[in-house]
Amino acid sequence: MTPIPIAFFVSSHGFGHAARSAAVMEALHDQSPEVSFSIFTGVPRWFFEDSMNAPFEYLRCRTDVGLVQTTPMEEDLAATIDELSSFLPLCRQLITGAADEVRSRKCRLIVSDISPLGIAVAAELGLPCALVENFTWDWIYRAYLEVEPRFDSFIAEMRRLYSAVHLRIQAEPFCAAVPGSAQVAPISRSVREPPTVIRQRLQLAGDSPFVLVTMGGFPATYRFLERLHRYPEITFVIPGASDAMHRDQNLILLPHRTTFQHADLVAAADMVVGKLGYSTLAEVFQAATPYLFLQRRRFPESPALARFAEQRLVSGEITETELEAADWPSRLPAMETDRRSPATEPSGSLQTADLLLDLLQGRCPHYS
Repeated sequence: MTPIPIAFFVSSHGFGHAARSAAVMEALHDQSPEVSFSIFTGVPRWFFEDSMNAPFEYLRCRTDVGLVQTTPMEEDLAATIDELSSFLPLCRQLITGAADEVRSRKCRLIVSDISPLGIAVAAELGLPCALVENFTWDWIYRAYLEVEPRFDSFIAEMRRLYSAVHLRIQAEPFCAAVPGSAQVAPISRSVREPPTVIRQRLQLAGDSPFVLVTMGGFPATYRFLERLHRYPEITFVIPGASDAMHRDQNLILLPHRTTFQHADLVAAADMVVGKLGYSTLAEVFQAATPYLFLQRRRFPESPALARFAEQRLVSGEITETELEAADWPSRLPAMETDRRSPATEPSGSLQTADLLLDLLQGRCPHYS
């Protein structure tokens, strides 16, 4: 069996892009066990170790800037401009250094989850390149031009890079349809452990309800946890709220790196409450778990995700003030009653894997 090495360049903006890429790599390896991966990213190695069984080599590398976050809900535009000024245009040394790593591993395809560096490396080496996205950074930056016109100097360069790919795959819910792109269902990591096993591991009694509170891959400060003790009949599981797993009455506090996969917690929960982000939304959609979400008001992706949640899920929106007040657990019984069956449409990760394998074989109809 001849190995097929593939390079993935993954945005380090939170964990969502890494979760999506891990799901695609797992699906690729399931369909073609000869595939292996070299992952270029700033996301910690452990995230991929915990998210996939496919073999990979990890190369820590800054692949993009994205937006500088001060909290899970707030971005710092001035700091983002400063970071972009030192990153774009991509310096020759950065491109050639990454290209040497890809060449030495004899990679046959480069996949970019919105990383401009991966696209530049593919052009340098003459390799086919696929872009997997539900938005791109040039589209995000355009939405901030009114308040921060300095983004304008970076948008054209980003647009040029994104337009150079051979295959553009847009994963629902995507923000802006691009003609000629392949469109796939939401991409989510698969559930590994069924809800019954997760509940046993959490030591939940009988069919007592539990709510997952999640703010994605950014550090968060939870100031309302004491108020959740008002609902002793509900267990609240909160990743990223502690340095180690810790139980405090009806609260189970987990570290960012935990032995529970996030998609498994989502599938086992009776309700998910937290920041509206792509990977959490895709996992909620996969499991059909009721979802109370907080939008990032200034982030232009949020309206597209919110529309999808409102149309396809049992969901509702809450504000940060409402989250802090902790009255929202009272909505659990009504949302549980409305809970739907999981989606039966094709998996976005499998659809993406098929498109990438076709691109490798030169038979992809979207190849330009």
